[in-house]
Amino acid sequence: MNSARVFNLFAETPETAEEALRLFVSRKKAAGASPRTIQGYVEIIRDFFSRFPLAWSSTCASCVLSYLGQEGIAPATYNLRLKALSPFFHFCVEKGVFDRSPTEGMKKRRAEPRIVDHSEVNLRKILSLMDSSKFTGMRDMALFLLSIDSGIRPSEALQLLLPDLDLEEGKVFIRSATAKTRKSRVVFVSKKTVKAFRALLSLRKREWGVSVPLFCTREGKPWNTHAWTVQLQRYAKTAGISRLSAYDLRHNHAIQFLRNGGDFFSLSREMGHSDLDITKGYLAFSDEDLRKNHERASPVAALLSRANSTREMREDIRTDNTLSRKKARK
Repeated sequence: MNSARVFNLFAETPETAEEALRLFVSRKKAAGASPRTIQGYVEIIRDFFSRFPLAWSSTCASCVLSYLGQEGIAPATYNLRLKALSPFFHFCVEKGVFDRSPTEGMKKRRAEPRIVDHSEVNLRKILSLMDSSKFTGMRDMALFLLSIDSGIRPSEALQLLLPDLDLEEGKVFIRSATAKTRKSRVVFVSKKTVKAFRALLSLRKREWGVSVPLFCTREGKPWNTHAWTVQLQRYAKTAGISRLSAYDLRHNHAIQFLRNGGDFFSLSREMGHSDLDITKGYLAFSDEDLRKNHERASPVAALLSRANSTREMREDIRTDNTLSRKKARK
């Protein structure tokens, strides 16, 4: 690295947006941000400046408003953009590029939670398509069961190593280095998932040792979330299911966990959420859940049920009185 490059890297005030982004990313890496988080920052910030090349000037505020106020933009997309731009421009203010952040005072939009609730029938269809006699099929089955069983993030699951498993206790350790929040945690799995792990290990090549990820390609190379989602889409297409992604399995776990009586705080800890507000999104029930709960708890249903019981009781009394009069006349 030459002296000019060293000067640019540590310059107090970056001269270009790209230089500011490099410094910003270096800061985030030093703070321990995950590769996925870094990638999100880079994609959104570069997208912004590619759409508004003149934003690195006094017109930046109006450019940000145009970018975030784009017609038809979904609340979730708005929030993702704001989440990336806000810390970046705060960094730029700190470095003396701007006097004030163009995102100052902007708040997240309230977004309706996306409910992913694949039926048990559809999930069984997917499982039935996985060939457990082959390594790749058993890999898919074990990863599928782990995801639904524990709600582990796809990126966390795909970085698991053999030492991260405790099959005797049914535990899976998520290391701080691979956790999205950079905090280690433990998730528990059922006996059936442990059985799938054991079957997968029996098909695994011994020469791979403990350094090759548990869920890898047939050649022993690391796998990623995109490849896993593509694989799930292949299964879904064969099964006649419109959509299925790696993250859908995590969402499905959360909803089923709550539906089956699991408590909110245990779910938050299990899924590794840094904020309880994130977990609250899973409290949204499907329309079918609402319908069933309403039918069971509706005051009107109870009221009319009692009214029917009273009416039936009166009819029974009238019938008994009629029979008694007939007997008396005889």
